Amino acid sequence: MTELDLRETLERQLGGVDVPPGDPLLAIARGRRRRVRRRVLTGTAAALALAGVAAAGVTLIPSESDDPTTARYASLGPLDFSQGARAYADPGHELHLAGRTFPAKDLDYLDTDATATSYGVVFFDRGRPMLLGADGEVRALVDGPVEAMGGFHPTAKADSVNPWVAYATRRGTTTTLTVHDLATGTDVASTTVDCGRCEDLVIDAFDDGVAYVRTDERTWAWFSATGVWQDAAGPKSRIVDVRNGVVLYDGLPPSSTIAVDGHPLNEIKAPVDAQLTFDGRYVLDWSSRLRSTDGSPDLVLQQGPEKGNGFWAIDSDGSVLVAAPMGGQGYEVYDCAVPSGACDELGPLDPKGGDPEFIGVDM
Repeated sequence: MTELDLRETLERQLGGVDVPPGDPLLAIARGRRRRVRRRVLTGTAAALALAGVAAAGVTLIPSESDDPTTARYASLGPLDFSQGARAYADPGHELHLAGRTFPAKDLDYLDTDATATSYGVVFFDRGRPMLLGADGEVRALVDGPVEAMGGFHPTAKADSVNPWVAYATRRGTTTTLTVHDLATGTDVASTTVDCGRCEDLVIDAFDDGVAYVRTDERTWAWFSATGVWQDAAGPKSRIVDVRNGVVLYDGLPPSSTIAVDGHPLNEIKAPVDAQLTFDGRYVLDWSSRLRSTDGSPDLVLQQGPEKGNGFWAIDSDGSVLVAAPMGGQGYEVYDCAVPSGACDELGPLDPKGGDPEFIGVDM
């Protein structure tokens, strides 16, 4: 069969397929998007070793350039992250960042897979971690060649205790985890990881220098200060978030007790799209009522519904961003302090491109 024959056959068969009616549950499902990887896990990955070099003979998709060029990124001018990144968007139309508004096409490299920090927004360009800083300029966090493998998509995570970000990169057949200090522009620690092609490697959480790294085999805690690795959870358990001695998990309880400085973490079950406030005292889970983790009263924000339509995210400074539905069409966006619950109004958002998005928060 020629390519033309195949195309004509597909057109005839697909043309006779009836389009199913709209599903009213789809809108509800979109309102509870899962913080999961947007890829298909293929094959069986090797167990994550404590350090080493990945197996040879792996076919890689190289990045378009080995040079950390930033020529395609226009300067935005100074950005004020002192009150948080306050990064939210009407997808494909406009993007709000640090109190300013931009056409979405001007910042099309920022999306929910980016990571908002107090020093700017970290994102990946063909496998290379980049930083859009407070000066409005984009710079590479890693020099030299990197590969952008088809399935390799680890993103990055920010530390709420230190001005650090953790990310993974791929060079040749070696995957490297790095903790980078955004304040000084220097690397704090790094280690290589033996995880085969590493297509399923994800950094699920990063807190006080400890990175929680998951493959389809299990999750490990890497203590960057000492280089020690600790078994954290099995394949049927998911580390959702970790802050200040509290770990959120989905699925089965972690297979081994995770301890930091000799103190076991307080393990609390939560959905994969939940988040912890920086102090670890409250769970943000699609509601303006934040569930307490220590038995104290819940935190109720001044704005946003406790049930129903709305969107929430922890901002880079630890506050809570809320997109609360207005009486008519669209949303009003607020920045709410923790633990007071008091909210500042940021402005209206009438999405034309889909649900509101919080840049740097993959929900």
